[in-house]
Amino acid sequence: MTNMLNQSTGQPRRTKTKGFILASLIAGALALPFILSAPRVQAETEHREHSRGPLGAWIVQVALDPSSVPPGTPLNFMSLITFTVGGGYVASNTGPGAGGPPSQGNWVQTGDNKVAGTELRFGLDAAHHFTGINKIRESLTFNEEGDEFTGSVQVDIFLPDGTLLPIHPAGTAHGTRIAIEPLN
Repeated sequence: MTNMLNQSTGQPRRTKTKGFILASLIAGALALPFILSAPRVQAETEHREHSRGPLGAWIVQVALDPSSVPPGTPLNFMSLITFTVGGGYVASNTGPGAGGPPSQGNWVQTGDNKVAGTELRFGLDAAHHFTGINKIRESLTFNEEGDEFTGSVQVDIFLPDGTLLPIHPAGTAHGTRIAIEPLN
């Protein structure tokens, strides 16, 4: 194709074909990052959907053993837990002493579909003064589908000076993976 000169300026002007090619190249360059990331996003989604491990967010029902807590202690409560890549997790709950900051912890695979975790949570009184640390230890077993778990939980309660209290709340947990529910 030959460049056509614009009579008024003497400058070459683009033909329709050259303009289409240029626009196609620009559009392709802009779309390339999205096209290249699509397989990775799909792989991550498939991994999460088919994962038998803990990664992701869970809603958990906790039932405490009445013999492990003082009389009048709430025995049933809920917890939200998010397990992250690399072995970290964050949890919050509605149980006894709740209302402070979320707990933070680490988890490790201990066998097929089994995980052990330890989390720490600051205890605060109504005036937000530090009252101690709760250490929550968990052993969880995930079902084959990877969408539920059951497990055992025990709490050790430490005063600000490090003294371990003789009360060790213990119980069971049943968790369900929080499902993604798109709007459309």
